[in-house]
Amino acid sequence: MLFLAVFCGFLAEYQLEHKIEKDREKAYIKSLVEDLKQDTSGFRVSIASQSRVCNMIDTLITELKSSNRNNVTRDIYLLARKIPYSEGRFSINNRTFDQMKTSGNLRLIRKFATLDSITAYYHDAFNSSARGPQEMNFENRHDLFLVLHKLFDAAIFQRMMQSPNPLVFDAPTSNPPLLTNDPIIINEVCTRYHFMYGTKRVMILDNERLMEKAGKLIRLIQKEYNLK
Repeated sequence: MLFLAVFCGFLAEYQLEHKIEKDREKAYIKSLVEDLKQDTSGFRVSIASQSRVCNMIDTLITELKSSNRNNVTRDIYLLARKIPYSEGRFSINNRTFDQMKTSGNLRLIRKFATLDSITAYYHDAFNSSARGPQEMNFENRHDLFLVLHKLFDAAIFQRMMQSPNPLVFDAPTSNPPLLTNDPIIINEVCTRYHFMYGTKRVMILDNERLMEKAGKLIRLIQKEYNLK
């Protein structure tokens, strides 16, 4: 009789602990889904922003290569100054995943296929951020800064930064002259912008791929856990 009472008490405690862990698993899963939804939204914004910058670079190269360039230097100066700071990048929201990983609570996800998919997504997204085209984008910008002084007057750039917001640039009031019309220097500057353009095109494709992967993961989790 005593054994039965102890056993029933142990069973009740086990069932309570099991329920608590299932509730914690469900809470973590819901939080993960919200993080993934923020990621998909962020990817969408980043894709739109990178696309706008690609259009700006295309316009700038076209204008610099035009025989009419000296009549549109107002636009050229503005584009040249804006493009390097029009990043459009964002960091994935791995708050819940990191919390579960550091606390050892990934074990709460009992559906191993789902856990594998979650881990694969964050591993892929981390590698893309740490060693993918986003890092190349920083290198492109650094290389660009090394040649801009050959074509653009720093005094004009300085006057364009009178706004309290350092990321907002005022267009010149007229068509200020370029420092040179040397086709070799113009081609060098255009080439640096071209490599930035190419990297951003790769970033768009990478963001589209990760956005699709996040969307598939959301649908998988919602199906496995009967979430709406």
